Amino acid sequence: MARSIHTTRRTLRELGRKKYASDKEKNAALEEAVESLGRKRRIKRMVRNERRINVPDPAPTDTSTIPISIRDEGEFVHHGISLEDIRAVLSAFPESARRGISRIQLSLGKAYMDERADEFGDKRDPFTKRVSSEVFPGVYCGHILGSFTIKSGLVSVYAFVYDSTRIPLPLPLCEFYLRLHALKTLVHEIAHHHDQVARIARGRWLADRKQNVEWYAEKMEHQWTNDIILPYLERTYHREALALRNWVARRGGLRVGLDFFAGDSRRTERSGLERLVFTTSSAFESWVEELSECKTLADSRLAFAWELHYCDLYGQCLELLDSVLVSSPDWIPALTCKADTLVHLERLNEAFFVANRALEFAPANADAWETRGDVFECQDNWNALLENCIAWEHSGRLSRRARKELLIHRAIAYCALDNNSGMETAIRAYLASFDSKTPEIAARRRKHIHIRVFRRAGRPIPPEFSSKGK
Repeated sequence: MARSIHTTRRTLRELGRKKYASDKEKNAALEEAVESLGRKRRIKRMVRNERRINVPDPAPTDTSTIPISIRDEGEFVHHGISLEDIRAVLSAFPESARRGISRIQLSLGKAYMDERADEFGDKRDPFTKRVSSEVFPGVYCGHILGSFTIKSGLVSVYAFVYDSTRIPLPLPLCEFYLRLHALKTLVHEIAHHHDQVARIARGRWLADRKQNVEWYAEKMEHQWTNDIILPYLERTYHREALALRNWVARRGGLRVGLDFFAGDSRRTERSGLERLVFTTSSAFESWVEELSECKTLADSRLAFAWELHYCDLYGQCLELLDSVLVSSPDWIPALTCKADTLVHLERLNEAFFVANRALEFAPANADAWETRGDVFECQDNWNALLENCIAWEHSGRLSRRARKELLIHRAIAYCALDNNSGMETAIRAYLASFDSKTPEIAARRRKHIHIRVFRRAGRPIPPEFSSKGK
């Protein structure tokens, strides 16, 4: 990756004289150049300051001497990790990662969260009134899981809040899962520290953008979780780790590895964009939340299959569904989930067969009709897609959601067949199902649905709907 930024004040003058199709495009180009020039100046200032200061490397750190404090203890405040956990994990880090850590603190972080309530909302746990979100029903974590203070070298890991007598899974399993994620938070914050003392110190141009810092911390969190945290938990908490896997194997119907519960938190790109990801840890948490509504073991296993589907583990999802269908071969919800999964695996003929089987037992099942449409769309069989819409429409009473999906399929088919009139009619009917509060919202929704239809039909997006359009 090149370090050079070539924007200069002359660049700004030239852009100011250049002709553009619109003032909007000209202003956008100028704003981008101003940002680039500002970044170049920041980098030069950081490098200049760095060269003026002769700071010796921190001395090697004996992990047994790093102060660790525990604050905010209480009946409902649960620190996910112990002093022993921290010492053991620190000793496994490379020296460059732990060098210079001044102290580690386990706390509630209530004041820290309160300062950021405007950013995260004002939902609070019922016990400490900290700004929080739920990991599981009744189990709360802060919106920020930990922090690292650059000037003082303080690493903070924030506590979980819950009533241990009212949680949705056995207490030892809950504690083990939260321990795993508290340790992940610890290594994430140590990665920020390592970034300062080892990586950025050799090139502060890397730190002038927040996304570079977060990208590095997420990358190292993932690496150190797999290299250090998971092996440590397997050795030290082997019984709890096995119990959690056994519990999921029984309730969920599939045995998963410990890495499944860790998930993958690598979301930030070097460009600053965030990947929209539904990780396996999120899938597990979502599934636990659903368990209270699962009346049978088959229900809980189907719910787990859908969570595997949502995080793109289609092979494991299909394996689980096949085991469920052995005892209940005509179970409609499992058949429709399997048909949808087969589409994602590009096994279209099998998906079509399973969807038709579901329709034999439930002729108006919207999920099966939608899967049939997805198959025709994947095959570019646009006339068959239109015929499917007609048959779907006459299959019985349609829900609001089913009606919307049918109209999308119809618009896509007409778009691919170059029937703009039919496409617009379907899109207008689709948009009529929304209650847009302002003309601006209506316009954005209309643009979004046109882009979606053109893309799925495999046709170029017209200029009036593209991101470059007015």
